[in-house]
Amino acid sequence: MATIATFQLPLEGFPLGVGIAGDRSIRVELERVVPTEGVNIPFFWVWNCTDFDAFERRVRDTDAVQSVTVLTEAEDGRLYRARWSDAVEGFLSGITELGATLLNGAGTRDGWRFELRFDERSTVRTFLEYCQEQAVPVELTRLYTPQEASARDRYSLTDEQRETIRLAYERGYFDEPREITQAQLAEAFDISQRAVSRRLQRGLSRLIAETIAVDADSSER
Repeated sequence: MATIATFQLPLEGFPLGVGIAGDRSIRVELERVVPTEGVNIPFFWVWNCTDFDAFERRVRDTDAVQSVTVLTEAEDGRLYRARWSDAVEGFLSGITELGATLLNGAGTRDGWRFELRFDERSTVRTFLEYCQEQAVPVELTRLYTPQEASARDRYSLTDEQRETIRLAYERGYFDEPREITQAQLAEAFDISQRAVSRRLQRGLSRLIAETIAVDADSSER
């Protein structure tokens, strides 16, 4: 049975932690990608960075990274693609080898938090054993099935994404014609319009991934 596991790691437990350590205001958000052909988590956003060039240099200097490329620049962040070294080991390689799917992943000065979905509950134990062998200081903080998820956890949305989508729906953003704009939603949350757009885009993407995409994947098996 599919199982969702939540893990915590210190900064040094994941290759991009070195980038955050050099600028404690940074937040890194990993883009969900289903593992294919041994490639996992190639895309990530960096927010609140005071010096992106310095962040890139720190990350490129690690043995785990072959290259880091800027794909998109936003008002207060950048989307990167990382090409990981063939020799990368630890938490990242464990995700790839065991075929886990990233649902959520983010890093701040306080460390990393990941939500991973495994096809079988027994694979979680195998993953933990692998991390122990690789001396990865991982902590399992929660284990549950998708059916056991509460309304708060459902669909892997962050609190900000959930509240933004809820308010947008209640105030007619999805109506035709629209009754509220992103700029007006931004005023309601006291954030930038870009931040609202990002929350809506990422939140809706996760909703689709956890509903329509899951149904399609199940029908193909």
